[in-house]
Amino acid sequence: MIVVFLAVLLPGLHWDQAPETASAVKQAAVERLYVPADQLTAWKKEGFDAQSFDPARYVKLPAPGVRYQMDVAAATSVPWVDANGWRFERGRAQNMDRQYYYSVPWHKSALAAAEAYASGVDAVVHPDPRDLTALGSMLAFLRSIDGPRLPALANIGIIDDGSAETGEVLNLLARRNLLFRVVQASDPALDLNVRIGSPEYPKAEAANPAAFATRVRQKLTDEKRLVRVYGSDVVLGRLEGIERQIRIHLINYGGGKVEGLRVRVRGPYPHGTLAAFGLSNVKVADYGASEDATEFTIPEMDVYAVVDLKK
Repeated sequence: MIVVFLAVLLPGLHWDQAPETASAVKQAAVERLYVPADQLTAWKKEGFDAQSFDPARYVKLPAPGVRYQMDVAAATSVPWVDANGWRFERGRAQNMDRQYYYSVPWHKSALAAAEAYASGVDAVVHPDPRDLTALGSMLAFLRSIDGPRLPALANIGIIDDGSAETGEVLNLLARRNLLFRVVQASDPALDLNVRIGSPEYPKAEAANPAAFATRVRQKLTDEKRLVRVYGSDVVLGRLEGIERQIRIHLINYGGGKVEGLRVRVRGPYPHGTLAAFGLSNVKVADYGASEDATEFTIPEMDVYAVVDLKK
């Protein structure tokens, strides 16, 4: 088997503050800086290898995070995760070399950078100026864990017709940690292939994407899911790997720390290590690897964590 190791750039910073803020940008240790064209010369004089920012080159993304909506039946609020992973997968399947752009409010820049990096896309983040230090901390963490990227792992194929209905299905699958790949035709290497509009998956059923995602999960079966996350509705996972090793990217969209997160990964991996943004000396707990699956607990995580598993 030939394995392709992908190279992914760390997220860049779009900074439209005056060049007088150069010392703060340097302190944030930003490597990729994008500035207004009329400020480019001034930023270069400050010692930056800056580039002018052209918004026409980028696909603008909504800010990631969580919105809480009322569940009338239960009289409680339920989290709705706003995540862009499904958009990245859809764009990747169209064989387009896309660059993405986040313009995010305060407290969202680190999350945006983590999401882009975990998904392996080229992105630029425009933060609230108060978030520069937080973004710099996230970029430093990403540099500390960065290396050649392994292929993305998925076992559900979605034949995409490009419709808004299918987009919502992709969104719900991602939110439920059902790992999919957008394909042009059924792929026999995958455990499940879904063509919306076929007799087995009628278009009318996709009008209710939540119910449709549940049906896909039942069709796949939980035993075949590549990753399962327990203890949080706002942590989404992405897997990369080859037979002997995998990396699990875990992104917390909720805005607060998560404790006692339990993760189950399909396959036996006796060795696991954890790196968590903003936390030191944290290790996986209650670790167990059987023939079918590997399970462990992450005692605490903030915005982003990665777990490397090896055979």
